[in-house]
Amino acid sequence: MSKDLESFSSEFIDIVGELSGQFALSRIAGQIYGLLFISPEPLSLDSMTRRLRVSKGSVSMNIRELEKWGAVRKVWVKGSRKDYYQANLDTLNIMFNRLKVGFQIRLDEFISRIDNAENKIREERERDFQGKKQLEICRVRISKIKEMYGKLKEFIIILDRYVNNIKKLNDLQ
Repeated sequence: MSKDLESFSSEFIDIVGELSGQFALSRIAGQIYGLLFISPEPLSLDSMTRRLRVSKGSVSMNIRELEKWGAVRKVWVKGSRKDYYQANLDTLNIMFNRLKVGFQIRLDEFISRIDNAENKIREERERDFQGKKQLEICRVRISKIKEMYGKLKEFIIILDRYVNNIKKLNDLQ
């Protein structure tokens, strides 16, 4: 490998490693994906460990996480008993699915907490709490937040359709 190509590869792997932090992934997982993405052939855990200078356990743990996402897949290499991996090159779907899952988890946690707050308001109102007017204001505002939650869920569905349409268009080319 030429010095320029080696320098580009190292920089690319570092960039993808840093970017992975933006998607709540470990830096090493990003580096593994970056390495597999630019590799012309599948790589074994041993070769990834040597190239990235990290432990085999760390590579193994992070490769499993990448497999869960569908970012990499295990492939068979004739004449070898080792596990080899290659990157899924459909980065748009990988990133969108990761964002969608993370967003949905956060939204669901948010709405769960809002539901708890709403239940507390209901309990206070039933006790004939003196701040009835303030509680009613809170209830109305919480219902607006829940309405926004529903719209965000709809947005995710629309965005999902959009990404799938882009994928279909790319498949036609």
